[in-house]
Amino acid sequence: MNRAIAAACGALAIQVLAQVKPLVSERQMTGQVNVVRVAPRFATAIRMPEAVSSVIVGDPQKFLAEHSEKEPALVLVKPVVEEAAESNLLVTTVKGRQVSFVLRSEGAGAHPVDFLLNYRPAGSFLIEESEAPNAAEIPETKAVSVRPVGATAAPPAAPERDPLEELVARQQRAQLPVLFGERAPAPNAQGDPVKVGVSEVVDQGRQVLVLFSVVNPQAKAIAILPPQVQLAGKVKKGVFIRRSRWGTSEQLAVSQYRLSRRRIGPGERADGLVVFDRPSFKQSNETLFLQVAESGAVDRPALAPIGFGVSSTRKDVRDGE
Repeated sequence: MNRAIAAACGALAIQVLAQVKPLVSERQMTGQVNVVRVAPRFATAIRMPEAVSSVIVGDPQKFLAEHSEKEPALVLVKPVVEEAAESNLLVTTVKGRQVSFVLRSEGAGAHPVDFLLNYRPAGSFLIEESEAPNAAEIPETKAVSVRPVGATAAPPAAPERDPLEELVARQQRAQLPVLFGERAPAPNAQGDPVKVGVSEVVDQGRQVLVLFSVVNPQAKAIAILPPQVQLAGKVKKGVFIRRSRWGTSEQLAVSQYRLSRRRIGPGERADGLVVFDRPSFKQSNETLFLQVAESGAVDRPALAPIGFGVSSTRKDVRDGE
């Protein structure tokens, strides 16, 4: 009887493997959200072009995401439920780059599954840092100017200003905005691990820049994670009494961010900004939120609403007004 059961289990395992279509892909890193096809009982490996500092999965009840310091560029993801499911995954690298993924599981059945995704940097005019030099590289040739003896050396060129850092410095001098915690949009909630508030929204055409402040309400020091932006919507649930609840959310890609500091003492404040692409449209029940979480409580982030209206223009940023 035991042999029959073991044979049946083995046949079932072979059938599942036969149904799954394993794929190994090479992809280019872009600013778009990347779709990852996963399946129950299978782990998908995502190899990033640089070392990873943190991973955050939107629905930890349905998906598992792991990252080990022994493999700094590797992220492993898998669904933990048998039925079809979908969630988002945010991967942050040591260089501050944030990459958004959509984890999509169609459940058991014959469908393609990404076993390994190798991501390479997007082609650009910037030269990416490499761990070791390539023997086939051609040495760089530079022209050397000879200065006559006794001639005065030209003064060194002034370093270029970083307009984003200047905006962060301006935010540090600004008054503390209205702070929100985990249970947005109620600003006076108690027991939140971290609080965040939006001071200013700057219109840059396609991109939106948000100036914000973070406060540590705890009696101990905390470390905050890079800011995120999500588009959340309310849906009405209930048979007899229908109440509005937050039911849908979509993570928006963050192109740049700045933080005055990552570690905040008890009652202290940190300031920063985040840049993201403005959604082309939204539904009437959807709201944009700035999301900031403590590293020790990533499942309890603070959410501050971001209005679609703007309080500054591109000229304000250029002139530093």
